[in-house]
Amino acid sequence: MHVWQSWMLGAVLLGSSLFAWGQQQGQPGSAPPAKEMPSPAQQSIGPHRTMEAQVELRGLTQQLGLTPEQHEKLRPIVEEEGERLRVNRLDEHLTPDQKRQKSLEIRQSYQPKIAALLTPEQQEKFKKIQEAYQGKPADGAKEKSTPAAAPQK
Repeated sequence: MHVWQSWMLGAVLLGSSLFAWGQQQGQPGSAPPAKEMPSPAQQSIGPHRTMEAQVELRGLTQQLGLTPEQHEKLRPIVEEEGERLRVNRLDEHLTPDQKRQKSLEIRQSYQPKIAALLTPEQQEKFKKIQEAYQGKPADGAKEKSTPAAAPQK
């Protein structure tokens, strides 16, 4: 019975310590005022950015056959692009159409930086990936997108 009482006393002390610490955090000068709360864009910095960049980098690595050296050189570029895209998505002042347009502009601004680290063969594959992403038909696909002729009677 003595061990049980020790456990209970420890739990009560731990709980009251956490409660007191939480109360101190609410006192003036110990926590940032409400107006200094980080924006959603600032709150998302960290693991989310890393995950988005990792996913994009993994996709590029698989689709383009990047070498480990290329992979490491592209990492900071893709992370920066991902950060700008995320901040754009979270911008509450833009309409969905404005966000789409700005997202396209961001991606286009990073294409030359990425392509500069690729071999000519990888650049060609990258170009096709970007065209597919942007909804542009790849070379020769324009004929496929024309409407079919009306059926004959």
